[in-house]
Amino acid sequence: MVLYSYAHSHRLLRGNLLRTVRGFSLLEIVLVLFVLGALAAALAPSVRDIVERGRRDAEVRSLDELAVAITTSFEQTDLTNLNIAALPGAIGGGDSATVFSTSTSAAYTTTGTNDWFTKLARLRGLTPQLGASPVATVQPELARIAFNSAGNPRLLFVGPDETGRQRFLLVSLMARSEQLALPVFENNAAWFDAIWQNDWESRTATPPVYWSGRLTPAQLAAWSAGSAGMTQVNRLCVRRIVLPKFRVTVNNNHPTETAFVSFNNTANAFTAAANIGASVTPEILGGRLVIINRGTAWPGVEALRFTLRENPTITLQ
Repeated sequence: MVLYSYAHSHRLLRGNLLRTVRGFSLLEIVLVLFVLGALAAALAPSVRDIVERGRRDAEVRSLDELAVAITTSFEQTDLTNLNIAALPGAIGGGDSATVFSTSTSAAYTTTGTNDWFTKLARLRGLTPQLGASPVATVQPELARIAFNSAGNPRLLFVGPDETGRQRFLLVSLMARSEQLALPVFENNAAWFDAIWQNDWESRTATPPVYWSGRLTPAQLAAWSAGSAGMTQVNRLCVRRIVLPKFRVTVNNNHPTETAFVSFNNTANAFTAAANIGASVTPEILGGRLVIINRGTAWPGVEALRFTLRENPTITLQ
């Protein structure tokens, strides 16, 4: 009896061993694959969301760095090569204006002397190859300024002329063009303000109302598509940059001397006649070098120079 029990147990052990050696049955493999597939399907949106959020957060940090560099450039006296706020009407006769973005879809194919990203490159100590494409295979350091990790061009738009400030929009789309589309660029305040005033941080925000009719229904729906109330709006990374404008008040109480005010790399851009009392310059972009000369005739002698960061009042007597 003892011998039979041992033999029976031995046969069971051997059967289990053979079963293990032979592997799982087809049904068991199918069941395992089904479970794994279900888990993958459940986790895929979460994993994709984590990856996309990480890329967006990295791009936000990159835009923050670029925005700081752009703001710092506003105090550069070299308007042609370094100062990004070199705008028509706010530069000297020998200066060239900055070239800003004028398209939401065209990629940069060449490097111009006055392109906004070329100026940023110079501010970082780089020497861009003018005329060459700003892509990674030709100019990798410049490409890291001009393009984001999704391969889309970063865009810098200049705002409309307005009292008290000059606005800029730094924009970066973290999605493929077939996934999300931007409306065609329009050089007007309404187009600019639609982006400026919209909420691009919230994961439940909606695209600007102004985009209706400028994107197809399918393109517009793609921005609002998402699960659990989420949208795709925060995949457009936006940084708002404001450069204040100031005025210089000149109180000229001197009986014979005129005050000559130079700014925007323009000598004698404004004069305050002798004994005229208070007179005020036109608006001047913040960060500009202001030089005041005095005398009975231009150029007289230099009396004061300063960087414009407020609305100053200067008195001559």
